[in-house]
Amino acid sequence: MAKSPKQQKQQTKTPQNLTDDQLTEIKEAFDLFKSDNAKLEITQLKYACRALGIELSQKEKDLLKFYTLAQFTDLVSSLIPKRDSPSTLEQAFKLFDKDESGKISFEDLKLVAVNLGEECTDRDLQEMIEFADLDGDGQISKHEFMELISGKRIL
Repeated sequence: MAKSPKQQKQQTKTPQNLTDDQLTEIKEAFDLFKSDNAKLEITQLKYACRALGIELSQKEKDLLKFYTLAQFTDLVSSLIPKRDSPSTLEQAFKLFDKDESGKISFEDLKLVAVNLGEECTDRDLQEMIEFADLDGDGQISKHEFMELISGKRIL
């Protein structure tokens, strides 16, 4: 049975090679930084991308002044599968490791949460650290971070 033009259009707009979790993650980043008009302004684009652990080239940043969710998804969908490379995860770790100690401390995590506008209690942040902290030292090492983010750790 032939598909209607509307069905074909919807099918081609679906990002390929993305899991449901990745699509949810993209939507959450968009929702966190979108403006009141339900669009992502160019000034917030870099923050939404950083929240996803990706960096855009200047050419990619200069494409539009505003992004709808669909446009943002199209823009980042090809970059999401690439971000789980070791070098990309290392860059993401450095964003959290503010004091460059090689570990993410409670203070590091709190600073990132405040900078992102997340309203987390100290207890929430401590629970995040406890969840990721495999060796029990109260901080998240680069190894612990990489395992957690890459999904290689069994939850």
